[in-house]
Amino acid sequence: MILKRRNAQAVLELAILGSIIIAAFALAIKHSERYNRELSYMQQTFRATLKKAKEINNTASWQSVDFRRMPNVTNPMELGELEQFSSSNNVLWSDGKTEEGAEEEEGESWFELNRSEQTQIPNRDPLYNTTETTSFSFSSNANSTTNFDKNEQGTRIVTHKSLNATDTIGGSSDVDGTSVSLGSSLGEGGVYSGGGINRSRSMQ
Repeated sequence: MILKRRNAQAVLELAILGSIIIAAFALAIKHSERYNRELSYMQQTFRATLKKAKEINNTASWQSVDFRRMPNVTNPMELGELEQFSSSNNVLWSDGKTEEGAEEEEGESWFELNRSEQTQIPNRDPLYNTTETTSFSFSSNANSTTNFDKNEQGTRIVTHKSLNATDTIGGSSDVDGTSVSLGSSLGEGGVYSGGGINRSRSMQ
C-alpha cells in the first residue's frame, strides 16, 4: 500500500514538474522570438532608409510598423498572440556631386506597413511654433476554425485536427500631418503577407 502511494506521489510530482518545464520553455521561446524579430525589423528599417537616402542623395526618413503572430508553443493548432513592432530612422546622404547653381532638392519621408506596403509622405512646411506628431491606429479582424475528427476501427484510432485562420490588419496612420490608410492580411509563418493559415495534424 505504501509503495503504491509513493508511486502515485512520484507520478504527480513528475506531472507538475513537466508542466513547469513546458511553461518555462514556452516563455523563453516567446521572448527570444520577440527579441529576434524586433532586432531584425530595426535592421531592415535602417537598410531601407540608407538605400533611399543614397538614391536621392539627400535626407531620408523611414517609419515602419510590423505586425506578427507569435508562435503558440502550448497549442500550435491555435493562433498565437499578436505583436506590434515599430521602428524609424533618419539618414543624411551626400556625396558632394550636386552641380553648382542647381536647386537643392528636398528629402523624402516614407511609411511602410508589414514590409509590403510603402507610402511616401508629402513634404510640408511645419507651422510656426507647432509640434509635429505621429500616430497609428490599427485594428485586427481575426477568424479561425478548428476541426477535430476521430475515427475508431476496432483497436485502431485515428485522429485528425486542422486549423483554418484568417486575419486582416487595417487602419490609418497620421505621419507628419498626412493621413495614410493601409491594410494587410495574415500569411504563413505569422507574417502579414496574405494567404491565410492552414495547418493539419493526424495521429493514430
